[in-house]
Amino acid sequence: MPPAILLGTFEFHWQGCVLISRLVRLNEEREAQKAWRLTKPGAAPVVEEILKREFLKPAMARDRESRELRFILRFAKSEVLYYRSQDSWASLSLDGPIDRDLLPQLPILRKHHIHENFEALKARRLPKGERAFDSTRSSGTTGRPTKVLFSQHASLMFGLLAQRPHRWARFDPSWKQAIIRLPQDLPRRRDSSVLADGETCRSQGWQYIKLWFHTGPMVGFNRTNSADAQVEWLRAERPQFLVSFPGTLEILVYASQGKPVDSLRALRSISATLTEGMRDRVEQATRLPVYQSYGLNEIGIVAHRCESGRYHVNAEHCLVEIVDEAGSPCRAGETGRILVTGLTNYAMPLIRYDTGDLGVAMEGGCDCGRTLPSFGTVFGRYRPMHHAPEGTAGRVNLIQRTIEELPLDALTGLREYQLHQYRDESFELRLVIQDEGDNRLEEAVHKAWDTQKDNPPPLRIVRVGQVSASPGGKQQEFTSDFFPPLHEKP
Repeated sequence: MPPAILLGTFEFHWQGCVLISRLVRLNEEREAQKAWRLTKPGAAPVVEEILKREFLKPAMARDRESRELRFILRFAKSEVLYYRSQDSWASLSLDGPIDRDLLPQLPILRKHHIHENFEALKARRLPKGERAFDSTRSSGTTGRPTKVLFSQHASLMFGLLAQRPHRWARFDPSWKQAIIRLPQDLPRRRDSSVLADGETCRSQGWQYIKLWFHTGPMVGFNRTNSADAQVEWLRAERPQFLVSFPGTLEILVYASQGKPVDSLRALRSISATLTEGMRDRVEQATRLPVYQSYGLNEIGIVAHRCESGRYHVNAEHCLVEIVDEAGSPCRAGETGRILVTGLTNYAMPLIRYDTGDLGVAMEGGCDCGRTLPSFGTVFGRYRPMHHAPEGTAGRVNLIQRTIEELPLDALTGLREYQLHQYRDESFELRLVIQDEGDNRLEEAVHKAWDTQKDNPPPLRIVRVGQVSASPGGKQQEFTSDFFPPLHEKP
């Protein structure tokens, strides 16, 4: 047989195997979905579309993305004053087929643009059947909270997309969910006031997901309670899975010297960056998997981390770019800024929105078999580090790595920590320690710091009663006097 025919035969068989593999995986997910009973049976076709979207042929996925992107761009250009008034948008041709390669022609939207142009970013009219439904605010971790108006479609998608990673992880929907979050992010009391420390909020279903699916109960507890109170609460409530911030999961491991309660089957990290070191420490100490999604209040849930370590984008809801400093696409393996374009929020379309986070660009298929667009490791906030002296990021990572690599019994008393950088470039490590604690922590940090080769600035270690939180109430493992005041633009 001629080589060309042999090659063609090989490609045919290879493509056939890939197709069969996708069909097998899709059917597996359909079976897993059967455990989730809908509260609204009429939503079954929507759920089926979400399932099929995970395993589309690459060409079909690109066509779908192109149509959705073209629609939101045409809508934004027509109905949103902020975009209509810009020259780059005025010269943009959206008549024919388009794809994501067109996006670098458009300017990047930053947080301060939303603060300064809130009214101009609101659509003057919405598509038929849509209405302005809700508004959200970012947590303000690194500055002023960012308010965004949502349309009904975008808001209602949240619960459906929140269920996706639970199905991937094969969670039992009858499990009891425990959530430890900031008071403003937990369900309110009947009088609309926030939960007080020491109190428990209770619901007959999981937060957000109960709108669409029947689930077991949910209990919530404030992150502002002490770590020891949180451990005691978990042991009293005995949930099957816990949702909280990465730093909270880590501190709970230190406080309990392992799994906080033996009823736990899985952990889910939210909101902040979960480093690989933190993941390894928590998973080794608890012998439980830690699942993570990536999202932001201004957009919603952007992506979910699969078992192969990639973040797969919720393509029916948004589009993600990983770009360099010039706003151009990064090559595979490169680290760049994460930009997100919302595809479903017509009330206030955010196009090429700069999340303030760094991620790794990826291409090609994922070992998990899903064909949703994906990116690699998320490294968290990048913008403040531009203002700090050279070498700051390395020193922050050194402290974090040193703590993560200590044996668990050396961290028995640790309840929280924060590294601060002063204007004279010196550092202060603030430790919240229960009782006397263990001197091995301070000794290891001093040793690691003093063995740096580039004449490091002074480091002081102090024990404090508490450490400061961000304006939004989140934990901040690193702060710096070099970071700009909250009212300044990045």
